[in-house]
Amino acid sequence: MYQNIGLVLCFVVFLCIFSVFSVTVSEHHHVHCTHEHPKADEVIRGVHIEPAHIVKKRSIDQPLRISIFYDHSVYRLEPEKFDMINNTILPEAVKFWEQALKVRKTGGPIKLNRKCPTRQVFVRDGRTHCIDQCNAETMCGEVKVPEEHLNLCYVCNSTGHNCRSLPRNVRIEEEVPTEIDGNSINEGTEVPQVADPEVDYSGVEDTDFVLYVSAVETERCRRGQTVAYASHCQQESALDRPVAGHANFCPGELSTNNRDLPSVLSTVKHEMLHALGFSVSLFAFYRDENGEPLTERRPDTGNPPMDEELQIHKWSDRVVKNITRKNWMIRGGYMERTFHMVVTPRVVQEVRDHFNCSELEGAELEDQGGDGTALTHWEKRIFENEAMTGTHTQNSVFSRITFALMEDTGWYRANYEHATPLDWGKGLGCKFSMVSCKQWLNSQSVTNGTTEKERKNPAPFCERIKGNPLRTECSPRRNAVVLCNLVRHDTILPRAYQHFDTLPNVAPGEEAHYGGSVSLADYCPYLQEFTWRHKSVLVRGSRCSYEENTPKSDVNFALENYGAHSKCFDHSDRVWEQKSCRQIREWQHWGSGCYKYKCESGRLHIVVGNYSYTCYHASQVLQIRIIKKGWLHKGGVVCPPCREVCKEEFASRNEYCKGGEEPLPPNLYRNDILTCSAVTLTSPAFLVTAILNLIFSLQK
Repeated sequence: MYQNIGLVLCFVVFLCIFSVFSVTVSEHHHVHCTHEHPKADEVIRGVHIEPAHIVKKRSIDQPLRISIFYDHSVYRLEPEKFDMINNTILPEAVKFWEQALKVRKTGGPIKLNRKCPTRQVFVRDGRTHCIDQCNAETMCGEVKVPEEHLNLCYVCNSTGHNCRSLPRNVRIEEEVPTEIDGNSINEGTEVPQVADPEVDYSGVEDTDFVLYVSAVETERCRRGQTVAYASHCQQESALDRPVAGHANFCPGELSTNNRDLPSVLSTVKHEMLHALGFSVSLFAFYRDENGEPLTERRPDTGNPPMDEELQIHKWSDRVVKNITRKNWMIRGGYMERTFHMVVTPRVVQEVRDHFNCSELEGAELEDQGGDGTALTHWEKRIFENEAMTGTHTQNSVFSRITFALMEDTGWYRANYEHATPLDWGKGLGCKFSMVSCKQWLNSQSVTNGTTEKERKNPAPFCERIKGNPLRTECSPRRNAVVLCNLVRHDTILPRAYQHFDTLPNVAPGEEAHYGGSVSLADYCPYLQEFTWRHKSVLVRGSRCSYEENTPKSDVNFALENYGAHSKCFDHSDRVWEQKSCRQIREWQHWGSGCYKYKCESGRLHIVVGNYSYTCYHASQVLQIRIIKKGWLHKGGVVCPPCREVCKEEFASRNEYCKGGEEPLPPNLYRNDILTCSAVTLTSPAFLVTAILNLIFSLQK
């Protein structure tokens, strides 16, 4: 008897362990970009390469050439981190922009200017002259520019007379940046310890942009989750194009996990683009197709006017314009909001085409996040996973809109074949791109002929509160399992970011606490990828294409299968169940899952547990009853329209999805039966009650 009681108690313990085991779900880290645009006195302008009248005549047909130089701090990184940067991240990022952008050919070597002690300079024969002397060191970010990359020191006296070049008399440090040629270190020739005063070094040849790279744990790194940051430091004199910049990696935040590589690579591409032209400190220097400035220049300095508050050069409304929306819908009414929009020609055309809205004035810039984010990124609410928004949340892409901005600088031509389609808001019209997310959510209520309102899918926004149990959904292109990031905030949100008049199961007056978890998206709630964690340890992600995201077999209740040819499919309204001859498990976290699929014979086929299920019509529920390792898995997978998944694949083979609905053939799908010999399956609730009664009776 006691032996049997022991078996029963073991079963109870197993049930209890199973019930308390939990995997928490967290959204992807919101890593904010901390690009601090350089102030006017931090950028050296007037790098003389060729006269402007010669440069303007050239076609923009030279593939961009980027030369990389490492500061010695890079070599002090841990070997795994150095290998990742040197062999993967930087080569791929450089290759991407070299293939994506073209420039006017640089007609000679780049010889960078020396830093002057004061902001006052004189320009003589196209060259910048300091007053009396140049600084002993010229920095580009955290890196000291090598002597051999610098031009001679040109000076005039305080009245602008007696202009001349000074001999080189600066001692060269032993530790100088090392040129990187491909993936190998180019040691070059031995560098003399003291510069020859008569030597005029050749500068950096065969390049269009010089990037100095460091890996220093700076104060900016310590502000939280900053992987890298970059900016330009010098501009050439003919058309103001940036010709030198710096990038600093933050050693403490660098992850070498394969799962994180796409995010790190996207971050580095993003930061490099800040240095190449996407920066609020460069807007005032943009030019038209003929090389003429889009912002009027001051006759005394040749520069755009100065914004003393921001300490940057002020742009004209031909580049960025303030646009006011007078009836911006919020909780309880309307308000007036003003936005900064890029209104250059190609950007305007691209955003209008993308959203299918001919009235859209331009591309909205971020208005939150402070100096490191505002005005120098796309608005998160309207361009969510575009890589040049101010925070990385999921699946970043460099879209045609960003490529168009680089063309509108007047410095580049973009190869749009390297742009990635942006799904967010695609084709949703002016009612999405010119209104608040509250107004968009409200517009998805349609009257169905009665007093009740029927809800349409409000994607990409959402209105299901993230809670426990979790109810997952599929991303619009079915690339990932996603959650609505609508949460309760501890404080009342600012009035402009209150989006709900009512919410299910939320007390009246509490709605002002609810919004999306991403502040830069104006707290608009939207569908977002997430990660599963157990005791703060990352278990897996939710993107379907990553095979490593497949759940372990003991917790793969819905028989998911992630990998290269997987997509997300919705589950039916019935909770998935696992049953053995001794236990029943009902999984409360459900709603969608990733599965392999096939497009064959005019039909979509979804593979569950290595069995292929044919979809005969949209919304068909595939009833799953499969035994795996002694467990019967019961649930349902909902078929989407065939065209939604298979249209492109069929088109590539001159095939098509069969139309209409067909009756399902009898006995079509696998229907496993759990056979238990001499064991009676007892429901957990009844079993626990019976055991507690038994224990109580034994204690008497």
